[in-house]
Amino acid sequence: MESVSAPRRRFLRVSFRRLDRPDGVPRSGDAQKPASADRECMRRRVAIALAASLALVVLAAPSSAGALRMSDRDTLEASIVTRINAVRRSHGLRPLRVVSRLATAADRHATSMAAASYFRHELYTPTKAASWTSFGTWIRWYWPGPGYSSWGAGENLAWGAPAISASQTVSRWLASPGHRANILNRSWRNIGVAAVHVRDPRGYYRYWDDVTIVAAEFGFRR
Repeated sequence: MESVSAPRRRFLRVSFRRLDRPDGVPRSGDAQKPASADRECMRRRVAIALAASLALVVLAAPSSAGALRMSDRDTLEASIVTRINAVRRSHGLRPLRVVSRLATAADRHATSMAAASYFRHELYTPTKAASWTSFGTWIRWYWPGPGYSSWGAGENLAWGAPAISASQTVSRWLASPGHRANILNRSWRNIGVAAVHVRDPRGYYRYWDDVTIVAAEFGFRR
């Protein structure tokens, strides 16, 4: 819900960075401020993995203390996939097919960011030796699965307060070179999207009453 105690204003800033890692291990992007973007690349045989994060901040009134409540936004997830595929078709590219492995990966990351109150490509893994696991490592827990010799994966992230629409999400990604490259990557064949709404968030999102966090995972495998 929008706050009525203060006027809402929109703020968007995007920064971009590309890093090629010949050893196949990418550095994960980390959004230290509420508006930033990051792109990373990894190579595994002939596979290319791209990762990008976008922070879209729609400022609202500060949130008060309360219980953390999370809920999925299934309609938003489907709308984002539809819009991405419409963009790809308009550029002569094949549409992406939703697959369970990437959808599960997206859900794991979006839910983790919501529950642990962070926004970065790395996955928070407090039960493991390292508290943060890089995108190039954790995505392999889900993608490509057994039996594939060549694969690639990429990620776009976004969040908005109090909400973010499919149109806003995809439009902002298209306005950023790194995110646009992920959407229009000819290699991608599959996608998985997760959107999580948080009421009375804490930590990184503590200044807002409601936030919606989106993770989109792209991939191919052969």
